[in-house]
Amino acid sequence: MSHDRERSRAREHASLDPETVDTIDELLRNRLAEDDIPGLSLAISDRDGVLYATGYGSRDIESNDPATSETVYGIGSVSKSFASLATLQLVASDELALDDPVTHYLDVDIPDEITLHHLLSHTSGFPSLAVSEALLGRQLGIGEAGVPLGSREDVLAHVESATDEITDDPGEHWQYYNSGYTLVGEVIETVTGTAYTDHVSRKILGPLAMDRSTFDGDRFDSFEDRMTPYFAEDDELTPYPLPIREHSAAAGGLLAPVTDLVRYLRMHLRGGELDGTRLCDEETLQRAYEAHAETPAGPYGYGWRTRDVGGESLIGHGGSIAISTAYAGFSPDHDVAIALLANTSPGYGLAELGKGVFAALTGTDPETLPFFSRRARFEELSGEYESYRGIKRAAVEPAGGTLRLRIGGPIDGDGEWQPLVPTDVEAGRFDAVSAAGDRIPVRFVRKGGDLSCFIDRWRLHQC
Repeated sequence: MSHDRERSRAREHASLDPETVDTIDELLRNRLAEDDIPGLSLAISDRDGVLYATGYGSRDIESNDPATSETVYGIGSVSKSFASLATLQLVASDELALDDPVTHYLDVDIPDEITLHHLLSHTSGFPSLAVSEALLGRQLGIGEAGVPLGSREDVLAHVESATDEITDDPGEHWQYYNSGYTLVGEVIETVTGTAYTDHVSRKILGPLAMDRSTFDGDRFDSFEDRMTPYFAEDDELTPYPLPIREHSAAAGGLLAPVTDLVRYLRMHLRGGELDGTRLCDEETLQRAYEAHAETPAGPYGYGWRTRDVGGESLIGHGGSIAISTAYAGFSPDHDVAIALLANTSPGYGLAELGKGVFAALTGTDPETLPFFSRRARFEELSGEYESYRGIKRAAVEPAGGTLRLRIGGPIDGDGEWQPLVPTDVEAGRFDAVSAAGDRIPVRFVRKGGDLSCFIDRWRLHQC
């Protein structure tokens, strides 16, 4: 189905109520403005069609061309679910088995106990080998690791030489391992006799009419409506050329618009079928969503993680290639799918924005979710502070998932930044840590229009 026909069908299909649309639009526009995101695209669907699709901001700052629902971005590790699906298709056709050792298919010197299941679920025992970081840094020209990664053989040699880094027995613990999906792509190539990118294009992208999705950089360049990638550093956005993941396509190399991604997600909502084409039987596909490993953010399956959002389950995956970020998620319980893509990395995963959109769709105020409520609280507490008569001065600002503070004065200048460990964010209670490791309570107290920061002997008023 062409995208023109898809949009026409969307107009005939159900749509979101205006109040929900307003909530989502305000939520995302606020994040663009406050987090220096140039452009963002969103699509929402149910199992039958698109409910809402739009863009916010600019796909290119210099020209101010708008981000749209058709803008093509790098989707990073959302690509892993495509490798998972391609693997499960081969499982369904009895061409491989999830419990097969990887060494059954590849001439690679890793422990025979490591299976495809372990690679897909990030439970192989390997820690991250930073191949993606090294390649992205090199291709973007922002850092050089000095590791030979110029060919497929280099990448496999890097994996083989790291077997002493294995920390656990296979299946014992979850550790995100990008190179595991690179190996999965190699297995698919071996079994099918076809390049991984060609196989996925033929078996997934083509049948789903994802006609603006590609692994190819030249094809990306041929699209008029494509993102300009921006690298964020020192509060500045710098345009960069798109890094192509030639040696890690299965781990993070796909390029796509949100409209294509929600077609893919609709197939998952429909149990492996879309528009009369079945890509995988439902029973086999369900294995991708099972809780194969516990993670801090929720159970992990094969290229999918299930997150709790206000007591509701959202199956999804995020992705980042430093200059582009992504989230794709769906909820069978609520018959809804969400795709979000941005042309920079704002310092957090787009899964957080996806959860906010999902909350709005399911009747929960997004601002009550931890990510949004903490950021609002941190923004409230941030700023410049001073003691009586301004003799001591302090600054407080967000840093990662907490705040940091520095105090200075006539003797110690500006002072040094120190992180604040949250103990009760809503109550404004944190701890600083002394050089001796002692906990120093830090309290933020508002009385009327005055916000004070209490630390050690000091009371500091927000300026």
